Amino acid sequence: MATLRPLIQTPPAALDWSRPGIPAATDFGDIYFSVDGGLDETRTVFLGGCDLPDKWRTHAVFTIAELGFGSGLNFLAAWQLWAEAARPAQRLHFVSIEKFPFDRAQLSRALSTWPELQDFSARLLAAWPSRVKGIHRLNFGNVTLTLAHEEALTALGQLDGLKANAWFLDGFSPAGNPDMWSPDLMTAVAKASAPAAKLATFSVAGAVRTALKQAGFEVRKMPGFGRKRHRLEAEFIGEIQPSQQRTLRPPKIEKALIVGGGIAGRSLARALTLRQIPFDIIDNRAHPAASCNPAALVKPRFDLQDRPESRFFLSAYLHALRNYPDASVLERGVRQIPKTEKEAARFKKLAAQSALGDVHLDWQGDALWIESALVVDPSKIFAKFEIRNETYDASKHRSNYSHIFLAAGYGIKALAPELKLRFSRGQLSWAKPVWAQATAYGGYAINLNEKALVGATHDRLDDRDPFELRGEDDARNLAALEAVSGKAVSHAPGQSRASVRVTTSDTLPLTTKLNEHTWALTGLGSRGFTFAPLLAESLVADLCGEIGPLEAGFRAKISALRP
Repeated sequence: MATLRPLIQTPPAALDWSRPGIPAATDFGDIYFSVDGGLDETRTVFLGGCDLPDKWRTHAVFTIAELGFGSGLNFLAAWQLWAEAARPAQRLHFVSIEKFPFDRAQLSRALSTWPELQDFSARLLAAWPSRVKGIHRLNFGNVTLTLAHEEALTALGQLDGLKANAWFLDGFSPAGNPDMWSPDLMTAVAKASAPAAKLATFSVAGAVRTALKQAGFEVRKMPGFGRKRHRLEAEFIGEIQPSQQRTLRPPKIEKALIVGGGIAGRSLARALTLRQIPFDIIDNRAHPAASCNPAALVKPRFDLQDRPESRFFLSAYLHALRNYPDASVLERGVRQIPKTEKEAARFKKLAAQSALGDVHLDWQGDALWIESALVVDPSKIFAKFEIRNETYDASKHRSNYSHIFLAAGYGIKALAPELKLRFSRGQLSWAKPVWAQATAYGGYAINLNEKALVGATHDRLDDRDPFELRGEDDARNLAALEAVSGKAVSHAPGQSRASVRVTTSDTLPLTTKLNEHTWALTGLGSRGFTFAPLLAESLVADLCGEIGPLEAGFRAKISALRP
């Protein structure tokens, strides 16, 4: 069994700025873009070398994959060309791998060299995940950027469903960085290629040409750019393996039914809307969902160890922060009080390891301060969709939908009884405020309109109505807050609220196929607002045969039924 490592950020990019406007990598003795004009070089070597935009004219969805994101210049140039030459209904996936990503300040400095790309670079900088390890999904309308912050060969094994129509090989020179040009890596590139995929690179080294030919590419030298005599163009002529065929022609989503109007259902609606796929949403208002609470916390689930689920926790959190509208944000920053000395020690380690970077976590006095965490108004997140009030039984008899998505929270208990899920009841209460900022402590207290929303209880379901309001639960919530705060807590006027959490045996979410037409998105527990947007994007991308935003092994794990 592999030894687990602590989850930290990726190694920093060591940069030399001695050449005005041109960063160089001190570890590899090479520059990030040409002194003769980096943007013109990108357009000649990569865009022209892959026959763009002509190559994408017949594709509804076109995928470019890149080894070496670097300063992001190739991505921005491709995005600019896409904005000029693509049809409105087309979508671009740009997938890039980088072991040493820039931090935001480095990226901003590098991209300031290209004022003509300013509109694109500003949007990239606003969404930039910095050096957080793992896979990150950045959506820019009809352009989607998927970043893999990892060593190249490892990342190609993790990327889920990659079938690139074009490749930009833009690692540092083979002499300084041979791992980026190895035969094993070129074989992995071939396995992740669509039929007739084009490939372009500045390197014409003999070992590179040989590795590409052995992997199934037809290779040719072309006139170089600037001081370089030659560049390389290639086309994949190898065979597509039978195991890859399903991802090439998935069943098309003609029209979908989403069962459940909470954050999971609305996240699915958003993912479908991005792809211009029609859908209906129904919601049973007799089952109050946590998504309809007056407020909710968006904060990361933490893990000290570097493993697929812990990287997912961080990627999902950052994805939610990027995609939730500013209008939904009630407050920024959440204080997390440890329940025990052991948990305090763990929080201090989390702050020290800084897997999210220094701008996110800080140990302050006796609590963990999560600077980027949000208090949100659930009613203002992905709220533009029309949701019909219907009982969930109606979803069993729908023949006019090609796909049905069950995202019904407690309602899935009756809709999919074969799933081994756990259900727990939680009640929220109102109290007079005791802290100035939103605070989590096992429960949580959020100030709203001069009152504090306090909760939530955590009880197994019994034979009573799970949505009934119970005075004893209000008393428990206030007593727990009093015990943690050390202050007298009194009840405040307001309607309490009860809903049901759904979890799996391993507490990981579940995105699984139930039959030929039905899928479930469930098991989000108390992390729905953190997990749902990325999980919905993953499920819909998979069904559309697109590159996914999760590591392939992790998606397989959460797609499998667990005891």
